Amino acid sequence: MRTTITFLAALSAALLVAATASSAAPQSVTISLSRPTVVFGGSVTLAGNVSNNKVGEKVDVLGELFGESSFTKLASVDTTSGGHWTYVVKPTIQTAYEAKWKSATSSTVTVKVRPLITLTLVSLSTGTFSAKATAARSFAGKFVLVQRLTSTGVATVKKVTLDASSSATFRVRLHHGRNRLRVVMPTSQTAPGYITGVSKVLSVTK
Repeated sequence: MRTTITFLAALSAALLVAATASSAAPQSVTISLSRPTVVFGGSVTLAGNVSNNKVGEKVDVLGELFGESSFTKLASVDTTSGGHWTYVVKPTIQTAYEAKWKSATSSTVTVKVRPLITLTLVSLSTGTFSAKATAARSFAGKFVLVQRLTSTGVATVKKVTLDASSSATFRVRLHHGRNRLRVVMPTSQTAPGYITGVSKVLSVTK
């Protein structure tokens, strides 16, 4: 009888310690990115977990735009199975993100943004093209590099300054056969708040 009482007392003490440890476990929330960079107009998925792994927990998603000094609440999302949460964002400029759950705050993750650079053929006969840089602000007066891609590498053939509409029209001497061209806007021209932008490669046959 005395052995049974001693065992029950020890068991109760162990359960009490476990319960206390469980209740004292620190709350935490995580955050991650589906990708660290995005072209202007594109989206990124934020995701994470809360430490109690429960469904229906409220997680606040916060963002801080480049040049700002504080985070702003963007949305409140509910956790799903396993305490998982997701939220899709479309940053217009470099943006830092955090998640908050109860008293816990996640680490900070940052999405860098590239301006959307387009290259269009205007006239094949004259080798005339147009380029445009699109973002949340103007790039008037900035320049882009026109590059030719060949089997031996990449060569810059022209530097073109953008006008008030962040675009430019220019000519390129085309070779006979296939010409592969692209436009690059280096970070020295996109900054602050943006990183290097690159157009899709345009193939033109003369």
